[in-house]
Amino acid sequence: MPELGKINDLEEQFFYKENQKMAEKYRAMQQMKETKQALAAVSGINDDLVLEKLIAMNLRPETLASISLVPLIEIAWADGDVDQKEKDAILSAVSKFGWTSDSLSYELLDQWLKNKPSESLLTAWKHYVDAVCHKMTNEEVIHFKKEIMAHVTVVAEAAGGFLGIGKTSAEEQNMITQLESTFCNK
Repeated sequence: MPELGKINDLEEQFFYKENQKMAEKYRAMQQMKETKQALAAVSGINDDLVLEKLIAMNLRPETLASISLVPLIEIAWADGDVDQKEKDAILSAVSKFGWTSDSLSYELLDQWLKNKPSESLLTAWKHYVDAVCHKMTNEEVIHFKKEIMAHVTVVAEAAGGFLGIGKTSAEEQNMITQLESTFCNK
């Protein structure tokens, strides 16, 4: 029969290892929570299903910020110029993401609002979103698309039409269709 001291040592080792495992799980959960909050902050995406998938794909907050921002810029420039109301809508959106005027992301946004980006930006965005979507389930794609396109609609409707009629121009509607078609349907 084993000595009582050895049994206690064995118990202590077992519980020490179990405590270590629990501590590691806790740290991993905490890190995921912080990453999820960072991704939500830079992108405006709040859907847990989408955020968890993006974390699993090791998507960095800076990358997600760009993914969220490009459609806003494209819809603002769709009719040839950026209306002040569209600019205000975009700046309002990014302020909710926690961006400040002294950040690199904000400076890039400011440049894109002043000077229309080349078509290669939209092309790169489409390729990237397509690649991301192919790693998602149909349900995740639907949620991802909904989150991104919600901000696009706000910007598109910001300028409004004549007396608020026809809130989106034909060019903006074409861009919306183009952006929506980028999200793959499996």
